Amino acid sequence: MNTNLFDYFDDVTGGEGTQPHWALRAPYRPHERFDLMLVPRAEEWQEDRGALSALEQVESLPWVEAVERDGDRVWLRLDNGWVAQRGAELEEGEEAVAGCGEVAKGRRFALNFWDANSTKALHIGHLRNLALGNALGNALTEAGGEVERRSIICDVGRSMGEAMAGVVRSGKYPQMSAENGVKSDHFVGYCYADYVKNGASLGLASDHPADSLTREVDVHDDSADELLQRVLNGDQTALELWSQTRAWVISGQRKTLARLGIHFDRVFFESDFLPEVAELSNLGLEHGMLQRRPDGAIIYLTDREELEEMPLLRADGLPTQHMRALAYWMSAPGLEGTTSIQVCGLEWVAHVTCRRQLMDEMMAKGAGAEINHPKHDVFHGMVSKERQSVSSSKKDALLIDDLAEWLDGAIEEGEESAAVRRRHPSAEAIVPQVALGFFLMHDNTKPLDFDSEKLLRAEYNLGWDLARARAHNGKGSGTVTAEPARDPDYRFAVVQSEMYRRHLQQAVERLDVSPLAKYVAHLSRWYVEEDREPHVQEAIQAALAQGARGLGLETVR
Repeated sequence: MNTNLFDYFDDVTGGEGTQPHWALRAPYRPHERFDLMLVPRAEEWQEDRGALSALEQVESLPWVEAVERDGDRVWLRLDNGWVAQRGAELEEGEEAVAGCGEVAKGRRFALNFWDANSTKALHIGHLRNLALGNALGNALTEAGGEVERRSIICDVGRSMGEAMAGVVRSGKYPQMSAENGVKSDHFVGYCYADYVKNGASLGLASDHPADSLTREVDVHDDSADELLQRVLNGDQTALELWSQTRAWVISGQRKTLARLGIHFDRVFFESDFLPEVAELSNLGLEHGMLQRRPDGAIIYLTDREELEEMPLLRADGLPTQHMRALAYWMSAPGLEGTTSIQVCGLEWVAHVTCRRQLMDEMMAKGAGAEINHPKHDVFHGMVSKERQSVSSSKKDALLIDDLAEWLDGAIEEGEESAAVRRRHPSAEAIVPQVALGFFLMHDNTKPLDFDSEKLLRAEYNLGWDLARARAHNGKGSGTVTAEPARDPDYRFAVVQSEMYRRHLQQAVERLDVSPLAKYVAHLSRWYVEEDREPHVQEAIQAALAQGARGLGLETVR
């Protein structure tokens, strides 16, 4: 049998175009007598001819040693020869689980995540987006899909002006450089946060700055607005400041991404789509889809309660986040024939809904033919720290770089964690594995309160569970077993590995990696409960390696 065990079983018990009569389930733990459970799809299966006939067919299969009935329960034991062959293939490495690369073969995906502002260093709020996007990209790739990882970086919004103004206010431009002891994106982020917190023109208490979208909609006539207008007007001095500020941030962010082992194939800037902003604004006004307020701002009346008025251009002509996203998704190149996916926070649901509505109206008026991107939105809840929202405009936002440094030190200081690092096959992968893995098992749509103390606690973090398992190679009894297939632990490892393809398939169908993450976590936790025999170690380590690869946690690029 050169196909996946679970897929083959569905074919045998159902036939082409027929719902299988039985579902194959792997046990939670090894069992002496059986390897798999058969779950009937019909309630009275003992009286169902189709179910009974399928069960007889299963019993006659060459890879089945025995089928045992115990009342309503049915157990299946695999043939020793099949287990031995599959186990040997698993230990060979890649392609061990048959059919993984066929799940999404021939499909192209454009996966959009990261999408940070070029005004600050990346913090733990971005880390959830990065973890989910990176894991989904790896799962789609493992499933045989052609994946282009994309990001669109904000470099023309109000926050960009605030960052530039903050840099000027610091008195360190143009002398500042990455060699002055402060990472370049951290420097700009401090300048940005300081300007937002202390900008007198905002008329706000220093501890309660307005959120970024509110600040972006209103015209403040301050240094930030002046600098942005000078950039848009082509002022050479302002353009140099804008270019340098953006370069500092992106350079620093890329170093952070490299440490996490995350890469992107194609990166766009929102400033690239300013010509499209003008075209869409003119089209919308011409056909009455958009309105100009008395103050000159251009808005879209959505007729939706969650976002009744969608501001697109400020009174001074600066496009808002809403308009910049609209311009990108209606104009982004290379999306034809792809399944386009965007990973973003739940706070953008109303924006996404209203933007899609406006896109449909504009397409009806000739602004493009059948543009429907992104085809899928993967939303996630916001990240808080000690129940307080994480904001880039706060100086105390926990940065990914600081978290990585803390993790590195905490691992080295702990006796157990330091031992894990010494035994791990890829010690440099532990920090990103732990940092990213923390976010993968949680319900995506729920908010997440981040507690760094849980990162290195067993059964709280998939990343740490996986790191411990990859470093776990106890001696067991030290006995070399001539027939590993007779060992229930070995059989369990082989059967569990067959489930990998099922979870990849779910990731492709649902664009959700949490079932795959839970599978890897369970396998990791079971493995480290005790020392395992050498043949079990080889099989389970191979299964864990492929699971880590599917979640983007296997190595640092």
